Amino acid sequence: MFNRIALRSLLAGAVLLSLAACGGGGDDAGGEAAPSGSAGGGEAGGPIAVITVDPSNPYWKAEIDTAMSEFQKLGYQPTTSAHENDPDTQNQLIETAINDKVKGVLLDPAGADESVAAVQKLVDANIPVVMINAEISQTGLAKAQIVSNNAQGATVGAEEWAKVMNYKGTYVELLGKPSDNNAQVRSDGYKAVISQYPDLKQVGKEIANWDRQEGQEKMESLLSKNPDVQGVIAGNDEM
Repeated sequence: MFNRIALRSLLAGAVLLSLAACGGGGDDAGGEAAPSGSAGGGEAGGPIAVITVDPSNPYWKAEIDTAMSEFQKLGYQPTTSAHENDPDTQNQLIETAINDKVKGVLLDPAGADESVAAVQKLVDANIPVVMINAEISQTGLAKAQIVSNNAQGATVGAEEWAKVMNYKGTYVELLGKPSDNNAQVRSDGYKAVISQYPDLKQVGKEIANWDRQEGQEKMESLLSKNPDVQGVIAGNDEM
């Protein structure tokens, strides 16, 4: 699981950037973060929307819990909602946030391309937004896009996995949701490492959409076709 200390630091940074933006009149983030109890020099307080993916997933639950805690410490009233990686649901949640006149939005987006128009709506409503965990494919809209280095993480993970495999054998891969650019970045990182070892042979791959249940179902299918497969590499822990 993603290191909880690293996650807390990442989210705290996003929260502070969001709060600084809330009092900044739409100016670009980049100066010093506002101190606790204030936002860009203004009074702290008011609603903040935390829109994430799936609270039943331990990763996103940690994301929600940390964001809620940090916002409350800073004097804001956060609300949380989940789009389950559905862009239409995300649009509805963002419309609700706009109607509720929130001070800012912390968003884990439902797709890199699919979320651009939704973020634009927030910008047009003069509501600052900070992206967390995953990017959107257009720069200059969000106050910040704070993510881990998925390419680096994938290569480090793949190198360790190849070592455990003794650099040989058959394997299958479980991929994340295609609309999330992290899925392809991680898969590409795996491939960049594994391709260096010609005795590692991929015999199948399936999309399991970051989901534990789908991961089990797709793995059962892969095993029925490849009962002697020797290794598995996956885009996230839940799969």
